[in-house]
Amino acid sequence: MICEGPVTLQMESAKPLPAGAARLYGGDVLACGFGITVATWIVAYISRLPMVNAAGHVTVGLMLAVILVGGMLTARYSPRGLMAAILAGAVSGLLNNLIVGSLVSDAAAKAAATMAGASGPAAIPVPSMALWFGGSILTSTVLAGVGGIGGRFFPSRERHEIRWTQVFAVVLAAATLPLLTIGGLVTAFHAGLAVPDWPQSYGYNMFLFPLSKMQSNQGNFYEHAHRLMGSLVGFTALALAIYSTIAEKRRWIKTLAWSIGFAILVQAVLGGTRVTDRSVDLAIAHGIFAQVVFAAMACLAAVTGRSFLALRPVASPSASTDRSLTIALFFALIIQLILGAFVRHKGEGIMLHITMAALVSFLVLACGIRAWGVHGAYRPLRDTGRWIMGIVTLQVVLGVIALVFRSASGGPATTEGAMLTTAHQANGALLLAVSAVLATWTWRLVIPPAHESDVAEKVPAPATSAA
Repeated sequence: MICEGPVTLQMESAKPLPAGAARLYGGDVLACGFGITVATWIVAYISRLPMVNAAGHVTVGLMLAVILVGGMLTARYSPRGLMAAILAGAVSGLLNNLIVGSLVSDAAAKAAATMAGASGPAAIPVPSMALWFGGSILTSTVLAGVGGIGGRFFPSRERHEIRWTQVFAVVLAAATLPLLTIGGLVTAFHAGLAVPDWPQSYGYNMFLFPLSKMQSNQGNFYEHAHRLMGSLVGFTALALAIYSTIAEKRRWIKTLAWSIGFAILVQAVLGGTRVTDRSVDLAIAHGIFAQVVFAAMACLAAVTGRSFLALRPVASPSASTDRSLTIALFFALIIQLILGAFVRHKGEGIMLHITMAALVSFLVLACGIRAWGVHGAYRPLRDTGRWIMGIVTLQVVLGVIALVFRSASGGPATTEGAMLTTAHQANGALLLAVSAVLATWTWRLVIPPAHESDVAEKVPAPATSAA
């Protein structure tokens, strides 16, 4: 038994479950495979940033190291151990083909240009493509398997208690925050129209756009990397929605997962139409909607955890106040997000944005202190309250720095300015997401006294599914 203040939470045994007692439905393989891929792509993106420009062999070496470590962690935390690591590596290798295509296309384009003086998209020989793509899958499978051999020797005691739907949702959110950051750099460096067509890239299939052309100038890199990362987020959301349909019993969880997947599709169309229509207004809508969807992902990660079902709500005389404050904070942040988007894209409303920041800070402190102090017996509320106060403190500091850079030059003309203003934007997205999670936990755990008897009858027993 694990006790938290007035709440008693019955947990499952850490011992291996009897055969057939819990079904994974492949959640361990999918969540870890996508997680390895997300980490690999982030490392590759950072190492190839124009201001970093690491050598190709360094980038590849870092990517391979991530796969190795990912296999080790998969074997440690999955009940299937080494087999899960091997399969997760294969999934990652398959997904990595989304960027391997740029290398294949680059090689084909160079060969065609050498032989015939061609300058447009070149046909890629099927045998060559098969070797590259097959090699990606084989390499990732072997490396993850090697890592898994190490991981199986120190398995986690909690491996049978992990809810893989939640892990998968965390992976999706972990892929989306870098995507938002990459999108912020696109705006900061004015690269939104660097690649002038969509869904193609300079006439190429998006996944076959040559790496040399992508890195031929700064704008191409930021814009095309944003598109590629967006595709990985889309595939991750689709896989999570399908998995949730199979593994989750709660219908509203399935609906939320599919709604997020559909929202990402809408977001992709918004981004593409912004390019084809050369519309700044669509760019603003694209940025705002992305952060709202990210907040929904954070909520999905929260509600799919074991504690969300197991913790019993407590009646509080201040429940209505707490609930209203969290909702007010969320919508205040939405307004602040809109104002910030206008400042970044159009240079309008800077004073209103600063004024709104003061109101948001007050609401964050009110919600955070109440969650941490008044309802601190609940760990989810206590931790979320601490996090949101820390994040808003960082946001104020970043906002002041961004304002200094803007005042000095009228915009992020330097690399440092672009990075700092984008950090302010990305941290704002994180603040919105945490506020949504805080509202979710508050409405789940803090109830008015009049509703106490109703909730006592409706709260389900702790879930025992390993999915």
